Amino acid sequence: MQDDAIATIEGALITLVRRANDPRGNREMHRTAGADIERAGAVMLARVEEHEPARLSVLADAAGVEVSTASRQVARLVEEGYVSREPDPDDRRASAHRLTPAGRDLRRRLAAARRAWLEGVLADFDADDVATFAHLLGRFVDEVEAAHLASEAR
Repeated sequence: MQDDAIATIEGALITLVRRANDPRGNREMHRTAGADIERAGAVMLARVEEHEPARLSVLADAAGVEVSTASRQVARLVEEGYVSREPDPDDRRASAHRLTPAGRDLRRRLAAARRAWLEGVLADFDADDVATFAHLLGRFVDEVEAAHLASEAR
């Protein structure tokens, strides 16, 4: 019985990740937000917001990409006016990155589009089901994060 539930969860997660990485869905969400930005750029923009002021190495680690990849993505965000680059006060050889007002506005619009999409997906769920799902999903993600941290500590 538990094996069936685990298999169902595994299949659901695979589908969810596939849909989350679908360029067509991301383009539609970005169109809704009025954002002309690639998916990778939107992800890096979120990492900048989470870690600012952030060095490139921190952003690369947070995004799960190589520093050279992060460098290209951040350079494009700087060029587009969404991120600023300034000398790191702790090490003048390095740079610290922050969102610009335009970057903050773009993050706000992307979050609003994502929330509207999620509300649409959950529209047929009753309030108790949404609350239960939120609780269980939060608990699941906490366990995923704990497992990730434990594996990094080894």
